[in-house]
Amino acid sequence: MEVTAATWIVALVGLVLIGLLGSLQLVALLRPRAQWTIDNVYGGSPEDTDPAAYFAFNRATAWADPLLLVPLQVGASIGMLRGDRWGFLLGLLASVPFWYTAVFFYFWDRDLGIRRNSFGYWVLTWGMWPVFGIAEAIYCFIRLLD
Repeated sequence: MEVTAATWIVALVGLVLIGLLGSLQLVALLRPRAQWTIDNVYGGSPEDTDPAAYFAFNRATAWADPLLLVPLQVGASIGMLRGDRWGFLLGLLASVPFWYTAVFFYFWDRDLGIRRNSFGYWVLTWGMWPVFGIAEAIYCFIRLLD
């Protein structure tokens, strides 16, 4: 399959986003109850809800992201940049966690009042994940139809 400029953009943005996410989640694995982790990785405060549920929910994603999602997106980006059909199929699969988990975080953050309602959070911080996931899914699906 031909590697286009769009392929480079999707693959590299995917690597940057998953690299950022994986790095933050590794910090969460190493220092799960540190104040920096709470402020910069989890957000909110354990006092805003049941502390056991707060840490359990956030630690689950801290384990899932570097162990499952990072290898999936890295493999997809490599495969897409090689022009291999399996790379685009893997990219289609790798796109799902970007938008699927955003649903959980949307309701978790909104209903528990963990985040302040701000443009910066809902569009820039939260919004970039599902937008990229949907864009990657559409792009890889279209490429697989070729």
